[in-house]
Amino acid sequence: MVKFIEFHPVLINSELGEAYTWIELRNQIEQNLQTKILFDQWNKKKVLTLIDPYLDKNQIKNCQMDEQLEIVFKEIRDNDRIIAIKNKCMQVIVLAIIEFIYQQNYVKKLR
Repeated sequence: MVKFIEFHPVLINSELGEAYTWIELRNQIEQNLQTKILFDQWNKKKVLTLIDPYLDKNQIKNCQMDEQLEIVFKEIRDNDRIIAIKNKCMQVIVLAIIEFIYQQNYVKKLR
C-alpha cells in the first residue's frame, strides 16, 4: 500500500510535505492507458472493479460508492484545486485510485 499519503482535511504526501491537486491526479490517470480510457468513457463500474483490491472495506460499509465515484470523476475532470475531502467514502475511493495507479505505473515496472 502507499505509505506516504494520509488525509487531514487535505490529501497530503507526507514524505514531500506537499498537497495533491486534482490536476495532478488527472495527469497520473492519463499516463495510465487503462484508467484514461475508463475515465474518458465515464465507466464507473469498471473503475470500481480495478480499484476494488485497494478499497478499505471497513471504512466504506454504509456509503454510496457509485454516487461518490461520480463526484470523484467530476472533480478529476473539472478542478485544479487541492484535494480536500471530508467524506470518508470519497477519501477511500481517491486513495484506492492512487494506489492502483502507483501499483500499475511503478511497482510492476520495478519487477
